[in-house]
Amino acid sequence: MATDKNKNEVLSVEQRLKSLYELQTILSEIDRIKTIRGELPLEVKDLEDNIEGLRTRIENYRRDVEELRKKTVIEKEKINDSQSKIARYKEQLDNVYRCINDSTSVIERPKMIYNEKTGQYLLWFHADGPTETSDANYAAASAGLAVCDTPYGPFRFVDRYRLNTCPEDQEDMHPQSKGMARDMNLFVDDDGTAYIIYSSEENLTIYISKLNDAYDYLCTEPENAVYGKDFVRLYPGAQREAPAIIKRDGKYYLMTSGATGWAPNQARYWMANEIFGEWKDMGDPCIGDEKRTTFDSQSTCIFEADDGTIVYMGDRWNSDNLSDSRYIWLPVLFDDEGKMSISWQDSWELNR
Repeated sequence: MATDKNKNEVLSVEQRLKSLYELQTILSEIDRIKTIRGELPLEVKDLEDNIEGLRTRIENYRRDVEELRKKTVIEKEKINDSQSKIARYKEQLDNVYRCINDSTSVIERPKMIYNEKTGQYLLWFHADGPTETSDANYAAASAGLAVCDTPYGPFRFVDRYRLNTCPEDQEDMHPQSKGMARDMNLFVDDDGTAYIIYSSEENLTIYISKLNDAYDYLCTEPENAVYGKDFVRLYPGAQREAPAIIKRDGKYYLMTSGATGWAPNQARYWMANEIFGEWKDMGDPCIGDEKRTTFDSQSTCIFEADDGTIVYMGDRWNSDNLSDSRYIWLPVLFDDEGKMSISWQDSWELNR
């Protein structure tokens, strides 16, 4: 009979054998796993590489899609901008045709000045005709502008504008149509400041408005203009047109006509020490004009010739055939008190 000691030793051997068997089993499993891993290592690595490659491609696709999205947004903006430009261009074409055409537009009283700063010649004129809201021949009542680098053209039409309006604290002679501009003239003062002088408020009031440094628009938008600084109104309700202005010996002279259509009428002139100052009515400058028709003419310009002679230029309208109208040219004289006069001359010459 085995002793307890021998029993313990026997059990210990059994345990050892069992443990050895388990260890061999584990080792066999490890060998089997190693064998399996040894058979598939490249495929697993390829699979991992493929997965990583797919991830990279997906990320690249995402970047490409984002880049395409950005480009699409830019192209859409370009398309929208182009469409807006096309729409604006069409509006401009429509506006140009509405303002300048050979059937409905009215172009009268063109005047030209030169801007020494910009080197441009600016042609302002009475631009009239139908508008988007009216088919009347004189509905626009605007000031038109065209520009060129030479006085000989071709001139580029810019636009037509309504100009300054009557201040709220003064009586508007024609409040139903603000900013009208018809018969007009231009004047550049000694300091280079330019002005546009025009009939407004249905020809019932003369305005003098300061232009900007480029001479291509008002110096201040009409809604922001300050009376006495940016513009003034002269003789409201007097119904004067055909303004012609000149400066001599520090005084300003402004000659106008009445409003009788194409028929001539009696002229009047005003004198002032400042262009935005008080203008004094000096009466009719024409001497010996028995018919009181400004020698059958309407004032257009008063200017100084190269020899210093002051010249009056007047339209002699042929109402039956306006394109066959003529001009008259007469010397303008000033007495010692600065009063202006114009007398008829059958013929005369500039001093050479």
